[in-house]
Amino acid sequence: MWRGTSALFVAVLLLSGCNKGEQGEGHTEAAEAALGVPECDEYMKKMDAFLDGLPEDARAARAAGYKAMRSEWREVLKQPGGKESLAATCKQHLATVK
Repeated sequence: MWRGTSALFVAVLLLSGCNKGEQGEGHTEAAEAALGVPECDEYMKKMDAFLDGLPEDARAARAAGYKAMRSEWREVLKQPGGKESLAATCKQHLATVK
């Protein structure tokens, strides 16, 4: 169930864009949002770098989806076996980011 939901958030993120909110908020917010799951932290680092390369309007369009995905992942970590499940999900996502 979590994989499908995470995939949905990634699809929303990639199709609609990620708002970093106020200018300069991007990396600081991501660094504070580290999950402690190496695969997920690496994925978020790569996504932040990708998003930083986009024009401001494109980044702005993607913010809600990206923020929601990170929030959902935090909820997954609270579930039994969540860390292992999330690590597998993030490993799949890493394969899609250059």
